[in-house]
Amino acid sequence: MFRGRRQGRGPGLAMMLLAMQVFQVGLDRIPPVTLATLIGNVVIYLKLFKIHWPSLGEVCVSTLHVWYRHDWRRLLFAAFFHGDEWHLYYNMVSLLWKGISLERRLGSPYFLYLVAVFSVLVNIVLVGLNMAAEHLLHDSSYISSCAVGFSGVLFALKVITTHYLPPGVQYVMGMFPVPSRLACWAELVLTQLLVPNASFTGHLAGILVGLAYVKGPLKTVMDVIIPREPSYTYRSGATGTRGNQSTGGPTYTYAQGTTGGTAPPQANNSQARFTGGLSEDEQLQEAIRQSRLTGQSPNPSAPPQPQSARPNIHRTLTDEELRRQRVERLDRR
Repeated sequence: MFRGRRQGRGPGLAMMLLAMQVFQVGLDRIPPVTLATLIGNVVIYLKLFKIHWPSLGEVCVSTLHVWYRHDWRRLLFAAFFHGDEWHLYYNMVSLLWKGISLERRLGSPYFLYLVAVFSVLVNIVLVGLNMAAEHLLHDSSYISSCAVGFSGVLFALKVITTHYLPPGVQYVMGMFPVPSRLACWAELVLTQLLVPNASFTGHLAGILVGLAYVKGPLKTVMDVIIPREPSYTYRSGATGTRGNQSTGGPTYTYAQGTTGGTAPPQANNSQARFTGGLSEDEQLQEAIRQSRLTGQSPNPSAPPQPQSARPNIHRTLTDEELRRQRVERLDRR
């Protein structure tokens, strides 16, 4: 988010670089909501249609205009207007990569819902932060400070994107390695040092909204209104399984080549039909017993009988049965 900048008109070098980025990625690889949001921001900046486009002074969000003058529409519009083409370029490139990651994970309807809520909520938090800063620091400039741009929303999306990544190291602005969980805070400080005209409270508002989503109650409240669709994840060559953290909504994971898991019930039932419900050791012992009884190796194609169907070869013979066996042996002689 930028403060008090006037935007030039007409596509320049930044717009050409943005177009190159988009076509390098490929239009077919950019999810629809991400692509539509990017195009919408460009259309608004270039004022492509002959309609009444408000100026930056009419849409920028500030405590003075929103809280004291009740110009609530600024909460809706401020995120989609930019100070200059480089402001737009950096925001849209950031949206391109964050959108591809999050929209594929969350689904297009929910991602659209997320962007819409964050676009308004970040500006509401911005107004509150500026009001608090004015009271604490006794600096009236926070009341009149007016900001535009999509970067507050992008900071919120960055918190969510980082939350879904495994712990590691990220290079902020491609140069400074920091732990991934601290990347948004490092970017907040570096952005303010490199671009003093950036809205610090606007970016901070984005981080706070993102944290409220991944750590606080915001996600629960949003999911009550519009629940997440189930996400389906394919993982190949994994060892064991690991829970999918904080993705919201049910997640169905197909893990190929896993160890430490149990076979599906269908596989167990099918296997039981061919093994008689016996383990490998029990099958071996049964084969040995059958070999001793018949004097020859069992038919390998015939499955062993279940325990309940096996003859009781260890039971004690009665006197009558012993007498009959002796008579039969004498007759054979």
